[in-house]
Amino acid sequence: MSLTSQIITADFPDLDKVEALNNEAFPEEERIPLSEFLRYEEQEDANFFAFYHEKEFVGFAFAISNAQAFYVSFFAIMPHLRSHGYGGEIIEKLVNFYQRTMLLEIERLYEPCDNLEQRQARWEFYKSKGFRSSNAFLEYEDLSFEILY
Repeated sequence: MSLTSQIITADFPDLDKVEALNNEAFPEEERIPLSEFLRYEEQEDANFFAFYHEKEFVGFAFAISNAQAFYVSFFAIMPHLRSHGYGGEIIEKLVNFYQRTMLLEIERLYEPCDNLEQRQARWEFYKSKGFRSSNAFLEYEDLSFEILY
């Protein structure tokens, strides 16, 4: 499989697909409206990527970078395409693009929640791609995340 990427802008032709995936993939309390991602359109240190397999929209990633690392704050794959290798290929493409350490956050495993199985699956996925815990945590309102690198 070979994925291609495009930068998402306000006039992006598949913006409706990006929005639908954003709504499906992230709970309301974690979700950011597309207008917030698009605010960064002109900034050199931020990129909002769409990924495609041939002509099929696969997913998106929003990343912010500096000279040492890049941080992926939102990353989602279309539900029917999950567990087909696309997530790993997107991570590889992002690392090759930025040529720096990749940082991201996941929901913490060790706190009461109603989606523990989903959290464990995410952690296993990232661990299988070589990510480790930084032992640093991000607290935002009532949400708690673990930073991986």
